[in-house]
Amino acid sequence: METKLVANNEQCYEDFEPFCRWKKEEGLDILEVHLPGFKRQDVRVQINNKGILTISGKQSMEEETASPPSRFLKEIKISTNCDTSGIRAKFSHGILSISMPKKVPNLSTQLSGSGDKIKAAETATWSSINYYLRGLRSKVLSKEMVLKMAGVALAMALGGYAIYRYPKSACVQN
Repeated sequence: METKLVANNEQCYEDFEPFCRWKKEEGLDILEVHLPGFKRQDVRVQINNKGILTISGKQSMEEETASPPSRFLKEIKISTNCDTSGIRAKFSHGILSISMPKKVPNLSTQLSGSGDKIKAAETATWSSINYYLRGLRSKVLSKEMVLKMAGVALAMALGGYAIYRYPKSACVQN
């Protein structure tokens, strides 16, 4: 981290790079920016006409602390398949979530396009179906595993009961 002196009011800020995490969902990309110690009014989110998303923040000096307040600046190039008019930001519990919806392709454009586009759409559909079936298969396998584990637990319980009920066999001593 760097500490820089700001000339206008002689206030020091500590520059830092916030932790960011991408979440990919169907039809939506979400960028989570972790900003502990920041408030909603300390953070700005802007997008320019070149498709650059600028996230900046500067902690306000409300309390006197031993360390200087933090600030950051992050610029991200937005994907061309993102619908920039639908971008939304939400700040909650120190996490800034920026939702970036993907553009929905026009169906008439797809149908009037070349055979390659239709083939790509078919491939994407089959890929989605395979992904769904893979998830379904893992759920079935996990149910089988639960049944096996229940069987083992039952066998162990019966064995424990037998040992409790019949603790020792009769030993004949001479």
